[in-house]
Amino acid sequence: MLQMHTIHRLDQIEMGLPQAAQRHGGSILSAMHSGRALPAGTEATVFAVGLPEHYPQLLSRDIRFAAFLPARIAACVHAGSVTLEALSPREFCRMLHRPDLEPQAAALEETLRAIMEDAAKAHAHAAAADSTICHATEDQVNMRAALPQRIDSHGTKVEELAGVGSHDSQGG
Repeated sequence: MLQMHTIHRLDQIEMGLPQAAQRHGGSILSAMHSGRALPAGTEATVFAVGLPEHYPQLLSRDIRFAAFLPARIAACVHAGSVTLEALSPREFCRMLHRPDLEPQAAALEETLRAIMEDAAKAHAHAAAADSTICHATEDQVNMRAALPQRIDSHGTKVEELAGVGSHDSQGG
């Protein structure tokens, strides 16, 4: 198991991990938040990491690696601190009884470790650069609580459902 402890909050990791993955030739394919499934005080977000440089090498040697890919990084909150965790790709080789593929899995493991380390440190570098100017980019927007523009297949807007459908006050 790969583990990395960080002092950053979960929302900071959610913004920093996609940037860290991009710096190492990958991308975040999806992010799934635990929501209300966990006890109070704990939460987690699981990120599927796309690393197109590493996956074809493993899949061409043994298609059973598809059961473990894409690699996942979990950001888990325990008592206020965040831990990044991922399964070791070398462990995939052991489970498949393919020790001959450990060199290819080691390259994937080093990239995952580098992404996790980068994400754990990413905001320290950004804050040191200039904390007075804040320009949010598209990658830094957290859409977890965003409302959709339309709420059904008929094009109804949220604003149309609010109120009584006409002016609430008749003027005066």
